[in-house]
Amino acid sequence: MKKLVLILSIACVAFNQVNAQQATESSTNSTTSFISKNGHQVLPQAGDWSIGFSASSFLGYAGNLLNGNTANNAGVFANANAPAVSTLGNIGGIAFVGKYMADANTAYRVRFQANSYLNKRQNYVLENNLTPNPLLPTYVKDEESAQTNAFLIGAGLEKRRGQARLQGVYGAELIIGVLSENYSYTYGNAMDLNFNTPLSTTNFSGGFSSNVSSRVLSRNNGAQFFAGARGYIGAEYFFAPKMSIGAEIGYTLGFQTNGDQSVVSETYDSGNLKTVQVESKTFRNSGLRSFGIGLDNVNAGLNLFLYF
Repeated sequence: MKKLVLILSIACVAFNQVNAQQATESSTNSTTSFISKNGHQVLPQAGDWSIGFSASSFLGYAGNLLNGNTANNAGVFANANAPAVSTLGNIGGIAFVGKYMADANTAYRVRFQANSYLNKRQNYVLENNLTPNPLLPTYVKDEESAQTNAFLIGAGLEKRRGQARLQGVYGAELIIGVLSENYSYTYGNAMDLNFNTPLSTTNFSGGFSSNVSSRVLSRNNGAQFFAGARGYIGAEYFFAPKMSIGAEIGYTLGFQTNGDQSVVSETYDSGNLKTVQVESKTFRNSGLRSFGIGLDNVNAGLNLFLYF
């Protein structure tokens, strides 16, 4: 009887040790722990949220990658933090990054950016006058308003490796982007019976003007759409508890398409003695559809992340 009790006791102890070991292994697999000198958890844990900021290029492939050039106007998503718009220059901004830690080594993340840019140019021209005074000329103002809106969003899965402050990260994400350009024009000299070809600004950047029989009132360059799938790899260094700075590079497969351009012009109809408006539509960039694959941000854009 004593031998049976001893055997059962040994079996129970062994069984408990196996369960404890399995629990420890399971905890290790789901939790990557690193404690600072002050006793704080340095690395992100399951259930943590993160906010971050992309401090440099994101989606750099969408322009130059798809058309094979490094300095042109075909790719408006040349940099999501500064989309290269042909006539408006750059739209500055920083991409927002959010993460949710499913476990210590897996995160769901999203990137988001929405920028808007309004640029106005003015030019003064001589006023059309039936009885002009050469000694005291008067002027009127022409104005160009250019509005550009850029929207970019990405969502994906991130994995990480490492037990100390330096963590390797890798994953994949899907990205879409839309950019639109719209222009509107106002002129100080009216187009009417007395002045069929009013003096109007023909080039706002150069300040040139001439007498014209037709002039643009508005131009919609059509929405440009980008979609892509991206794989990336990089690293994060935790310089403080749950605060990291990181860098990553990606390889992207992307597609870009351009909407139709619409232009509304006005001209004077001498037969009916009135000003009429005419709308015309053309393919933007000759109806270009672009498709490409390649490295997106070869400079390994920096990111700052805060976990809580």
